[in-house]
Amino acid sequence: MESRKNIFKKVNFAPYIMILPIMVLLAIFAFYPLALSIIKSTYRWSGTFDNDTGINTFIGFKNYVELFSDKIFLESWLNTLFFVFTGVAVNLVFPFLCALLIFSIKNEKTSYRWRVAFVAPMVVPSMVVFLLWQFIYDVDVGVINNVLKLLNLSKVDLLGRPESVKWAIRFMGFPWVGGTFLLVYIAGLSSIDNSLREAARIDGASPLRTILAIDIPLSKPQFKMVLTLSVIGEIQDFVKIQTVTEGGPGYSSYVPGLYMYKMAFDSNEYGKACAIGVTMLIVMLLVSFAINKLFKTESAD
Repeated sequence: MESRKNIFKKVNFAPYIMILPIMVLLAIFAFYPLALSIIKSTYRWSGTFDNDTGINTFIGFKNYVELFSDKIFLESWLNTLFFVFTGVAVNLVFPFLCALLIFSIKNEKTSYRWRVAFVAPMVVPSMVVFLLWQFIYDVDVGVINNVLKLLNLSKVDLLGRPESVKWAIRFMGFPWVGGTFLLVYIAGLSSIDNSLREAARIDGASPLRTILAIDIPLSKPQFKMVLTLSVIGEIQDFVKIQTVTEGGPGYSSYVPGLYMYKMAFDSNEYGKACAIGVTMLIVMLLVSFAINKLFKTESAD
């Protein structure tokens, strides 16, 4: 008993007490919904917990079996693959090139102004940006079709054609320089010891050679972070598609997140919506694990 009392005396409970409110909030708003989603993905569920007023029946893995035989669900994942690959490409290249240009500015005040200029658009609500692009693509009054009209060219419905809608949605991010990723790259470039660049310059290395041999290899942690966040973000994102096309035309721009939303709030099939969410979670975990494994292997080599 005495030794147990001594142990309690030695333990400092202050840090645990301070983080307790955060842990309680996480348990209520993060862990509980996650656990509920996993459990209810095995139910035919209409969103209520009372069998008298709704459906709440255990069906095992039937939701998953139905989903993987659902052509819409499978097509939505093919569309997601397009958005993931194109999104990763632009997020790895364009913000990094912009970061290199800003980092190369010797005047500190000028460099700071450019950073602010690229980060400032982050305060604009994303919904405003989506609606603006929807207006730009509009067949009758959109900027693109008005320019084509001035050039005596026929109108194009970029959002109304299956072969162009995904590219039109991807182009909505132009010039693809997100403020968050830009700051991540700038922070990575700033952390590189400048003596390495000076040594390369003394050895006669060109600016391009310095970027290829020093800046890019030593920015691998930033590339890893951007790659992971890009993949997760593209898999989760469906708001801009819901705003601009609602998954159309047909199902050519459907993604799993939008299908999950419609399954829950339009079809009232919350169990199947939970199954879609759990599937997305598993895919994101597997991809994140693969990225971490890949980058660990490379750094070890």
